[in-house]
Amino acid sequence: MRSSPAAAGAAGTAGLTRRHGVMLRLVGAGVMLTVMADTTATTLAVGVLRYTPAGSGMPLGDLVWLTSAAFIPIAALLATAGRWADLFGRRRVLAVGLVVFVLGGIATVTVESWSFVLAARAVQGAGAAAMIPASLGLLLGELPESQRRGAIALWSSASGLGCLLMQAGGGWLAATVGWRALFIPDVVIGVALLVACAALPPGRRTQAKGRPDVLGAWLLAAGIAVIVLAISKAMDWGMDVLWLAVAALALLGGALAQARHHRLPAIDLALWRRPRFVWGWLATWGFGALSYGLLTVQPLYLLHLGYPMLEVAMWLTPTSVAVVLTSVLAGRLIKRVGPYGLIYAGSLLCGGACVLVLVQTGPTVWGLMASVVVGMGVGALAPGTSVATTLAARPHQYASAVGAATMARMVGGAVGVAVVSVVIDHPFFMTGPFAGLAGAIALCVAISVLIGALALTKITKTRPDPDDVMVKVPRRLLLELRMTLATVAAEADALLPAETRTPVTDPRTALDPRTAVDPRTDRVPRPRAAEPGPLAGTRGHTN
Repeated sequence: MRSSPAAAGAAGTAGLTRRHGVMLRLVGAGVMLTVMADTTATTLAVGVLRYTPAGSGMPLGDLVWLTSAAFIPIAALLATAGRWADLFGRRRVLAVGLVVFVLGGIATVTVESWSFVLAARAVQGAGAAAMIPASLGLLLGELPESQRRGAIALWSSASGLGCLLMQAGGGWLAATVGWRALFIPDVVIGVALLVACAALPPGRRTQAKGRPDVLGAWLLAAGIAVIVLAISKAMDWGMDVLWLAVAALALLGGALAQARHHRLPAIDLALWRRPRFVWGWLATWGFGALSYGLLTVQPLYLLHLGYPMLEVAMWLTPTSVAVVLTSVLAGRLIKRVGPYGLIYAGSLLCGGACVLVLVQTGPTVWGLMASVVVGMGVGALAPGTSVATTLAARPHQYASAVGAATMARMVGGAVGVAVVSVVIDHPFFMTGPFAGLAGAIALCVAISVLIGALALTKITKTRPDPDDVMVKVPRRLLLELRMTLATVAAEADALLPAETRTPVTDPRTALDPRTAVDPRTDRVPRPRAAEPGPLAGTRGHTN
């Protein structure tokens, strides 16, 4: 006799040992710490290369591909890698992702050619795309339900710790060894996580039908890459970038066509039919562009002032500390103000901090305060955008929504970094020695304003979603209560003398077909002719 999937899942979590539970949490947190530390390392490396002979001859638009080359595979392959993890085992896919990530890191540190460095970064991005959903899937699939919330909180907050550690120690590595040394910690931690995978439970496989849309994922990756290339080369190639725009549209159109006809698409089109999800996705996209744009501008600004890398790291550390602390506080505030309330507050903090930097002539106490305020803004935006995107989906779409939110953040980051690099190299409306950097900071102010306006629109015009379970279930219960009360009133009225009866609504027609939903079918009933009954001839009314 075969057991049900629910019974098998209960048996699996019941048999989980304490050691397995601890290892699951540590490995999951280690994955997010490593991925975010790697992202922070690229922003520091771009700054070092910009102001050292190793990369001084290269335009900033080429240097920032160190970041974009990793972001694009993560954005495009995340959904497909998550489905591979479900099909072939999450521990196995996590181990494969770690191997790919470590090999890409070793190549980044050792190869000489810049083209090979970018290829190695793309390999690391592909490995990270497998690591993120596999580690989250292990936590959700193996831990008991009562322990999942704390484990996911640890998994999510570890990314802020990774940024903090890299900004605190990365300056020393870059100053003493060189920019390539920034990627050595990722390799070391990746090897340790790979060894720790042997102590993890294997994870259960799902019985999903079909294979993930690999072709759609590669078309999506190519389309995003061409868009970023068109932005970064817009000022150098002139009108020729229009051909890149046409190619990008064709590639993205192919990815959408694949999504329409594939059983397990790289793009979940069902999510995009929900307006609340679209709003959340746009807010998350803007957050990615803003946060990674700021991560790129901050070290460049300080290095341009002539500060050594060690002091640059000291100036950046308060930002990361503020991100970690604010994220913890935001998790409690979100229940009171909602996700868009957090998004609005975060955009105000980031925009105000950028304005404060623009009016300063160099690092001062006010500049240090601005770095802390930026961290507070990012710490509020991160959970706000994540919740706004994820909770806009139906319960069975939560996993897809998490992947879509991560994709939005990475695509926004790749585009934001590319635009920032163009503005720094080609200042359009600024003059003076800080023209490019001031223009980039002003661009961050503009993005903050747009995110805040989007959030304010949702705050002032929010209406309950009729498909939301928090609205649907209470409405159905209230309608059932209304029908029950109408029935009781009719039966009580029948016991009274005819001359003393109060006109009441026939329970069979208690629902107004123009406005109400029948709780038994959850559909709007069609109008029907009145049937003769004990109350025929009376006009019922409802309050």
